[in-house]
Amino acid sequence: MPGKFDVIIAGGGPAGSSAAYILAEKGFKVAIIDKAEFPRKKLCGGLITDKTMKTLEKIYGCNEKDIIDNGLIDYEAAEYSVYYRDHKIQDGASPVPFRFVNREVFDYFLLKKAANAGAHIFTSEEIVHCNYQDAEIKTKSNKIFKGKYLLGTDGVNSTIRKFVPYDKKAWKENMASTIEITFDAKDYPREVKWPELYIGCLKAGYIWVFPAKDKVVVGIGSLNRCTTNFKATFMNFLKTQGVKNPESIPLHGFPLPYGNYIKDPCYGRTILAGDAAGLVEPLFGEGIFYALQTGRYAAEAIAKGISENKNPAQFYIPRLQKYIFPEIIYSNRLRWTLFYSQRLLKHVSFKIAFKSLPTKLAEMIHGIRSYKFLLKKYWD
Repeated sequence: MPGKFDVIIAGGGPAGSSAAYILAEKGFKVAIIDKAEFPRKKLCGGLITDKTMKTLEKIYGCNEKDIIDNGLIDYEAAEYSVYYRDHKIQDGASPVPFRFVNREVFDYFLLKKAANAGAHIFTSEEIVHCNYQDAEIKTKSNKIFKGKYLLGTDGVNSTIRKFVPYDKKAWKENMASTIEITFDAKDYPREVKWPELYIGCLKAGYIWVFPAKDKVVVGIGSLNRCTTNFKATFMNFLKTQGVKNPESIPLHGFPLPYGNYIKDPCYGRTILAGDAAGLVEPLFGEGIFYALQTGRYAAEAIAKGISENKNPAQFYIPRLQKYIFPEIIYSNRLRWTLFYSQRLLKHVSFKIAFKSLPTKLAEMIHGIRSYKFLLKKYWD
C-alpha cells in the first residue's frame, strides 16, 4: 500500500530498477512508481557496451554468461561500419562485441530483480505532483507516497524534474529529437550484419542502422537547434536504403538529452539520475550505461546518507564529477570538433579519425578508453 518509505523511486527503467535493487538489498524500504505496466515498449537502439556489461555484473552479480543465458542479448557483432552519407569511411572491428538488447525484455528483467530483492512495485501509477523538499509524491489515483528521499529516474520527460528548480533554458537548448523504425529483417531491403553509423546527413546528429534478433532498427537523431528538414532527411535516407514508400510507415519519436546534463541534480530531499538528469553521452547518445551507473551512484549515496545522517549529495556529486562528467564533457567536445570540421572537410575529418584509430575509437565507446584524449579509463 502507498505510505511511508525510506526511498521513493519515480520510474522503473534501468536507473530506477538498479537503484531499487541496491537499496532493497541493503534492507531499505523502497517503492518504485511508474505510469506504465511492465513489460512495456521502449524506443531505443538497445546498445550494450562493455562498460554496461561490467556494471550489470557489479550491481546484480550477473556475468556475461548469465546475461546471455537469460536471453537478454538479442544480437552481437564485433564489426561495425561508418559512412559519410553514402560514402563508406571505414569497416572496423572492436576488441569487444557490440551487443543489443530488446528494452521491453531488458527493463522487465531488471524490474523483477528489484522486486525479488524486496522493492515494492507500483505500476500503472502516474505521478502528478511532487514536493521535492519533503520527498512526497501524489499519483493520478490520489495515492500519496512519502519518503526520506525521492529519486527521480523517470526519463527525459521526467515529471519529478518539472517540480525542481533546474535551468529550463539550458535544458531546452541542448535537447535532441529522434525517430526510430523497427523493421522485420525479411522486409528490410538488404541484410544488416553489424551496426552501421551514417554521418554527414545532419549538422549535429547521425543516422544508425542496427541489427537485432530477426529485426533491423533504423533511427535518426539530431540536436534540435541545428536541425532543419528532420523528417525529410530520414525519408530520403530510407529511400537510398531501398525502402519503398517510407512516408507510409508509422513513425515513433522521442526526445534525447544531448549535452544538457544537470551538474548538480540534487534538490533538498530529491535527487535525479539517468535521463531525468540529462546524463547521456552526447556523441553517440548512449544512455543505458549512464542510467545503470548513475542509478547505482544515487542509491549508494542515499544509503550512506541515511546510515550516517548526512546529505547524500556529498557522496553522489563527487562520483559524477570524477567518473561521469568527464566522459560527457569530452564526448561533447569531440562531437563539435567532428561536426564543425565536416563543414570544411566533408568526409575527410571522419575518415582521418576512424581510419587512423579504429580499435581505440571502439574501445572509447566501450569505456575501455576515455573520451578524454583516448586515455585508459578506470571505472569504480
